[in-house]
Amino acid sequence: MSISKSQLKHLIWEQLTIVVGEKEKKDFKCPEATQDIMVNLANRNKAIKDQNYGPPDPSKPNKKFWAAKMEMWNVDTEEELRGMVCGTCAAFNLTKEMQACIAKGIGDEPTADPWATIEAGNVGYCQFLKFKCASERSCDAWVSGGPIK
Repeated sequence: MSISKSQLKHLIWEQLTIVVGEKEKKDFKCPEATQDIMVNLANRNKAIKDQNYGPPDPSKPNKKFWAAKMEMWNVDTEEELRGMVCGTCAAFNLTKEMQACIAKGIGDEPTADPWATIEAGNVGYCQFLKFKCASERSCDAWVSGGPIK
């Protein structure tokens, strides 16, 4: 059985990806903002101020927020923007490791289930702006192609 150059390159790439991936997992450290609420809040507030992170309550219409986004992105309808949220951003990290960091940072107090909190807001971590982020919100730094799983 012979193997083509292309197939060989693919096999080598797969093996390299496995090795690098295992090293990354071993070297993985929780970002500071997932463990320190004050760092997270500072980074989130900076995202609100500098990158128009919002809206405050995604379950409400927030016409002013979405109108500003429509103008910024030069789109005609709010529906076009509704897909441009953190949950679809290429910087939105939803990996198991990151969600474990977020849960660890929330803590295991009897009054709060960290996993319920994460699930309720579909919380991930913004790799660009360095804070815990709710999937239904959006910001000016949004990039298509996500989330990171």
